[in-house]
Amino acid sequence: MTDELPATVVGLASAYRRSRDPLRPLDVVEAYLAAIEQRDPDVRAFTTVTADRARAAARAAARRLADGDQSPLLGVPLAVKDLIDVRGVPTTAGSRVLDGNVAPRDAPAWARLRRAGAVLLGKANTHEFAYGGTTDPTRNPWALDRIVGGSSGGPGAAVAAGLCAAALGTDTAGSVRIPASLCGVYGFKPTNGAISTAGVIPLAPTLDVVGPLARTVEDIELLFGALARVDADAARAATAALRRDAAAGRLRIGVVAGPGAMTAGVRVALDRVAAAAAVAGLRPAEVEIAALDGSVWVNFTLLGVEAAEWHARYADRRELYTPYVRERLEEAAATTALAHRAAAREVPRLRAAIDRALDDVDALLLPGVPFPAPVAGTETVDVGGVSEARDVGLCRTTAFANVTGHPVLAVPAGFENGLPVGVQLVGRRGGDLRLLALGRLIGGQLDVPTLAPMARQRASGAPS
Repeated sequence: MTDELPATVVGLASAYRRSRDPLRPLDVVEAYLAAIEQRDPDVRAFTTVTADRARAAARAAARRLADGDQSPLLGVPLAVKDLIDVRGVPTTAGSRVLDGNVAPRDAPAWARLRRAGAVLLGKANTHEFAYGGTTDPTRNPWALDRIVGGSSGGPGAAVAAGLCAAALGTDTAGSVRIPASLCGVYGFKPTNGAISTAGVIPLAPTLDVVGPLARTVEDIELLFGALARVDADAARAATAALRRDAAAGRLRIGVVAGPGAMTAGVRVALDRVAAAAAVAGLRPAEVEIAALDGSVWVNFTLLGVEAAEWHARYADRRELYTPYVRERLEEAAATTALAHRAAAREVPRLRAAIDRALDDVDALLLPGVPFPAPVAGTETVDVGGVSEARDVGLCRTTAFANVTGHPVLAVPAGFENGLPVGVQLVGRRGGDLRLLALGRLIGGQLDVPTLAPMARQRASGAPS
């Protein structure tokens, strides 16, 4: 079972290459397939399991390893969100509307991981067409009566439950970062455009971003490197520059003031990461960003209009949508031109506000989801004594980044009543490598489990 394997991508890469008794990719794949068979009936993270394809890819990875191939993703078993095309595998977007849809070619994002030697275990569930935050029927591996967030809930749950080494999702209003926060794993929303979205069923094309989920920042870095074709020298240079700045005391972190209501556990987690940043050598500075207050409305308005426009092609299949998504599309289609123009006018103002906030700091720190995972079926949440609509609350601190384009790293930061809570680190546009290096620096001061109890009895981040 996977609880006896290295729990990280880095750990697997090392175990495959150790001189004595190296791990075999096929054995790893078989262990993950057994874990899926045992645990996924409860978690329900996967929509399709590609067992035969995974075994064939594991054998190919073993041959490349024997030839001395140094790709760190060789033989690494991944899950891919069921919006992302993989040739010959169904892409259903979690909807009956696309029953029988089989991808004719690989999306570039998956093709890059496949060429790097990654192994596809299967497709992971998404909220229908990524238009929502619960990803039913997937359940949280930390507490099976709780939601996983969305819309990349299947990938988030699969990583936390130990059903894959890492996963690939998409993010339009927080769809990678929300499940990362609620499931207690790392998630990365890169700078808009850093990773190709071709071959990915869109929710809102101008806001959609492809991003990885994993158990460590180091694993996120490896996946991002392959997905964005990052030059290894550039990655090393970014890390070296950050270390020099840290040694010279030049690093600063901007703690966002007044990010809105949050539960007590999220406040503790935020303070904990701020303290970890200080230990890592980052001087704190309070930063005010008034423009964040209306960012959810801006995102939701633009997202809705783009989604309604794209889904017009399925007007004759509307009865096949779930009521939740069908109603959201109908509401979005009724958006007035005046409201859409008003939202569009806010985009440059919001982007400039985040740019200014980052002028004098290396990253911004703010909550991820401002509460732990709600019970499935809950439509409102109590956040620090304030009642809030669940879907607005899920996106309240995440939706801005898809509008502005800034990269954001979701960091698991603790627990509230046994449920994961997280924070976000926001970097400058195009500064993905520096942000990830900074996340590694801060993450090194934290010790937060990223595997749910069902998956971590004997798991270790180092080769055994």
